[in-house]
Amino acid sequence: MIKFLSLILSVVISLLGFLNIVPCSELYADVKLNDIAEADYSKDNFSFCYENGKFSVSFDGITMFEDAHAEYKLGEEIFSSTEYENSEILKEQISDSRGAGICISVKMTSNGKPDITQRFAFYDGAKYFLTDIILSDKNNGVSSNYIAPIVIEDGKVQNGNPQWKNFLEVPFDNDSWVEFETKNLYQSGLSHEVGAFFTPDNKDGFIIGSVTHDTWKSAVEYTSGLGKIQAMKVYSGANTELTRDQSPHGTVSGDEVSSATFFVGFYENWKDGMNEYARINTTFTPKRQSVTDNIPIGWNSWGSVQSDISYEKAVAVSDYIKNNFQSTWQDEGETVFVNLDSYWDWLSGDELKSFVRHCEENGQVAGVYSSPFVMWWDEEGMKNYCVAGTDITYNEIRLKKADGTYYGNDIDGCFPLDVTHPATIKHFTNQIEVLMSYGFRYIKLDFLVHGSLEGDYYNDEIQTGIQAYNYAMNEICKIVGDEVFINLSMAPIFPYNYANGRRLCCDTYYGIKETRYMLNSLTYGFWQKELYDYIDPDHIVLVGKDNKATESEAHSRMVSGIITGGSFLTGDNFAEVTEKQSQRYDDLLNNEKLIEIVKKGRPFEPVLKTGSEYASNIFKLVDGEKTYIAVINYSLLPNSFEINLPKEKCFVKNLFTGKSEVKSGEKMTVVLSGSDSIIYEIT
Repeated sequence: MIKFLSLILSVVISLLGFLNIVPCSELYADVKLNDIAEADYSKDNFSFCYENGKFSVSFDGITMFEDAHAEYKLGEEIFSSTEYENSEILKEQISDSRGAGICISVKMTSNGKPDITQRFAFYDGAKYFLTDIILSDKNNGVSSNYIAPIVIEDGKVQNGNPQWKNFLEVPFDNDSWVEFETKNLYQSGLSHEVGAFFTPDNKDGFIIGSVTHDTWKSAVEYTSGLGKIQAMKVYSGANTELTRDQSPHGTVSGDEVSSATFFVGFYENWKDGMNEYARINTTFTPKRQSVTDNIPIGWNSWGSVQSDISYEKAVAVSDYIKNNFQSTWQDEGETVFVNLDSYWDWLSGDELKSFVRHCEENGQVAGVYSSPFVMWWDEEGMKNYCVAGTDITYNEIRLKKADGTYYGNDIDGCFPLDVTHPATIKHFTNQIEVLMSYGFRYIKLDFLVHGSLEGDYYNDEIQTGIQAYNYAMNEICKIVGDEVFINLSMAPIFPYNYANGRRLCCDTYYGIKETRYMLNSLTYGFWQKELYDYIDPDHIVLVGKDNKATESEAHSRMVSGIITGGSFLTGDNFAEVTEKQSQRYDDLLNNEKLIEIVKKGRPFEPVLKTGSEYASNIFKLVDGEKTYIAVINYSLLPNSFEINLPKEKCFVKNLFTGKSEVKSGEKMTVVLSGSDSIIYEIT
């Protein structure tokens, strides 16, 4: 009998080994916190210590933070992990899409409170760990709209060496010309989904952000004083002015309620940390599958034509691109897109179908636009018009706030719809299916943040705005299928997995202030390239609707499109071109060296001196033996800039003029006229 039990035990242990799980008994001899009050653990560069509801983390021998605790909200009352009476600790080996490692789970229990399980996952050789919290009460259930896995108080965040100088605030979306901001450590700040304490240029960074986006809006928040971080919290349940919400964050209920999973990383180069943070997101939820093998190059009507769109103009633009740019833009097997934006519905169905066919005959793909989650009627129109195929008025499918009243049209001038209502789904299904039947294979989706607002949703299973957004975007992906390019216009950064591309900024035309605004989003949002195949600098306007863009402004807008490393959609009115305009277009849009860089599809890296720049003046791309450097002068006055060169002699080529010169020395001074830009190729 004893031999039989031993055999069974050996089989169980073998199975556990196969599953990469180490039994709890091997680590703590089956004892609970009633018997031991703490757990210490070291792995690679990390050291972790847990004791009585608090935990501390060191990296490379430096204590990054200590005495952190977790907290959550039930109703209006906040509970802390430090209030719990009992804890049990389990250590498990893990192996998943991020690699192999160790997960430490701390289960906390206390009379009258839901159980807490906080998990810490450390991966072999990684510079980050992951953590989340699960609240559970199988008898009474749990309801919460705020869960914070990391709360640090009393200045117990690392303030020595490395000494972070700045904090990066990431906006929730790109609506209303919102910007990335940097704060110093004499201020306080809040960042949506991910934040970074960093030191410019390629120096230390502490990166914290959510990597799951199925339920919560999350945030990183800090307060500081005298140049030191005084307190920090990382939480799910963010509800701010920039999330556009007019209701509290939705309450999540169930036998178990989990926070988002959070990434916490320490890097010698904060830019590497931001890129890795973004990549780790995609190990949880992969990117949308690519539908094109080349960078989307082409045209969008909103850059200049806008509401003046007509069938004749659309066809003329297609022809102009075919006759003037296509041989430069398009290698064999590559796609050129010609896209109609808002006001495409001023064309008849027959005209739209004819336009698509005309593009196809020109070797192009036709694109179109939709704002599926909003309605633009006024109050009377909302009450009087029904969704096609139903007797339900648009007023009946307006999104309700948590108090039962309706959202108005004060967010962008349109009414948000309840995206879980069957009539709303029918509303956007009707439109998109017709457009797909015409042959459009690119769709730009706009005003999507309205689909993520907190409110009282028709579908009772939807408890939060992000759950509603996921629900609706999944419905759209079902309609368009796998072969249509989806590009997001005004939309949250997260979730990202429903689109091939996303615009980094709000509407941008040719003015140098607008170019500077657009490059703010590249300076601090370059890492979105890891989430979307094609980040979008918006339409590249070189002349403008008013024909007033200067040559310098055109250079700068061209440069901003090139260095983004994503979509490159022009925006001028190619149906009506003067001889002077034609020459500018030819100089820039037919410049093979410039288009060659566009086709690399790689964002340039911002070069920062202080970390407080609104947008970097210098961007750099290393490509094998070549280095490309872009310099932009945002001032209306002439300005000079200093760029670094290799120590040995090198060729420096001006890609606008094609002229090269030999340089020696480690520095070069670049003088630019007001609003002007330049790109150099250095070999």
